[in-house]
Amino acid sequence: MPTGDEIVGAIDKFGGPALGNAARSIQSITNKIRGISSIGSAQVNIISQRRDTLKVDTRVRVLVPAEYAQYFYPAALDLYRLQGIIFPYTPNIIYDTKADYGAQNPTHSNYTQYFYKNSSIGDITINGKFTVQNDNDAKNLLATQHILKILTKMRTGNDDFSGAPPPVCRLKAYGNKMLEDVPIVIKNFRMDLPDSVDYYTLNKQSGTIQDTAAVPVLSTVSIVCSPVYSRKEIQDFSVKNWLSQGRTKGYL
Repeated sequence: MPTGDEIVGAIDKFGGPALGNAARSIQSITNKIRGISSIGSAQVNIISQRRDTLKVDTRVRVLVPAEYAQYFYPAALDLYRLQGIIFPYTPNIIYDTKADYGAQNPTHSNYTQYFYKNSSIGDITINGKFTVQNDNDAKNLLATQHILKILTKMRTGNDDFSGAPPPVCRLKAYGNKMLEDVPIVIKNFRMDLPDSVDYYTLNKQSGTIQDTAAVPVLSTVSIVCSPVYSRKEIQDFSVKNWLSQGRTKGYL
């Protein structure tokens, strides 16, 4: 069977330069598509403003401790490779930072005097859509909702370290000047199961047990998380470093 280069050469020879150039353009596009399809699903190429390729994953991800990430294997390999969950579509993210000031109103004064009390960071709310078109999508959605449920629960009963609180995760989104490696705890998880969409049925054979689950083809996953910094991280924070380096390094 002739190769792509041989076919292009024959077209160029017998069809003329115009057809040859067209064939080369088609071959170039085909090679790019093949290159994209060979990239692992846990990797992503991003085109910068200068049109160069950056191998930096800026998608919205919640990384979980390795012990929890083991749950993803082998059903949700994409999530296992990422060691956490990922929002497949750009979600809506809302968070706020504030400085609290106390007020004092001196007698016979036209203006209120304010004194600084402290600064704080509010909850981070993430709302993202999930779609299901095949078994892989269904497995990823099931794994996502299952791991988010357990991230809101303490260890108890026969668990090791019984009484330990839910673990600290890491939020990554949009690069090192946005939400980069922010330590968070999951405070609230909500998933809608709408009645206005179709449901995809996933059948999975586990030994002699047949597992069946129906998941919506379009749903919204919402989480509310709070940034939690260790005592050392709080002591290491520096306004000077923030201003000079221009990177958050997990601080908000």
